[in-house]
Amino acid sequence: MRKIGDASFFRIVDRLLVAGATRAPAVRWSIDGVDWRRERHSYAGAGHGFTVEVTTGTKAGSAAWTLVVVKEYWRSGTGESIKALQWAHIDSGNRADVVDWLERQERKLESA
Repeated sequence: MRKIGDASFFRIVDRLLVAGATRAPAVRWSIDGVDWRRERHSYAGAGHGFTVEVTTGTKAGSAAWTLVVVKEYWRSGTGESIKALQWAHIDSGNRADVVDWLERQERKLESA
């Protein structure tokens, strides 16, 4: 079973989140029964800046779950990338249900 937060997990999530990753990113969208919401928080100062992007996927109904995906982008004062971090957390629900849904989405993406 796939691990939440490993490299293959983020490859699937990144492909799914492309739906909201245009020049003016979507704030809300839905994929196969899961409602997604994106929030961005940024700071820019003379010495450094950062952006934290929190994307939450919520599946309602039976076998409900909530998945939170966080991406952090840190920059120097000149805009040079310093560090990028990402992590994920299942806020509610069953891990196996989240993984099953992600694996179904992966198969759909591969067959498209």
